[in-house]
Amino acid sequence: MIGALRAGPLTVIDDLAIVFDDDSRIRWSRGQGDRWLLVESWPNTEERAAVDQHLEGGGCMLVLTDAQPITTYALGDEVPAADGPVAEGEVVELSLPHFDWLPDVIRARGEAFLRAQQERFAALPALLRPPVVLEGDEPFSAGKVSFALLSAGVTRARLERELTEYLAYLRSTDDITWRTA
Repeated sequence: MIGALRAGPLTVIDDLAIVFDDDSRIRWSRGQGDRWLLVESWPNTEERAAVDQHLEGGGCMLVLTDAQPITTYALGDEVPAADGPVAEGEVVELSLPHFDWLPDVIRARGEAFLRAQQERFAALPALLRPPVVLEGDEPFSAGKVSFALLSAGVTRARLERELTEYLAYLRSTDDITWRTA
């Protein structure tokens, strides 16, 4: 299994698109000198169309989150002034809601999954929480969007390092049905 595409929050491996719903969705570009400017949030219109095409073509998607707020801070002159002028040097907080890029029905399912798992985690000592909780019995069927919650301490970097092994293990598990290419 080889990562065919990796760009910002998106990694595509075979027929599986993996999206990290985290602060990597907030895109910056280098301006003049040492300045950075907010460009957009992922996905833009073209990327959203590519995700839809992937799903309509029989691919599936796994959306991973650690449930931490998707927030970053910037100086006022680094962001477009959507709500009026911002004083130079003023610090502005930028936030994105989890799953805001998904269609309403899928977003609602993701939010419900996230709430249920957060309630479950709140009742468990940290050492008893699984590192990754995966939604559903058949999360990787053709055209399906599934969700996963990362426990505290499971970093994106660790998951990316171990992603190939994790997916290979899931594919070999009898109780999970994978679409074969």
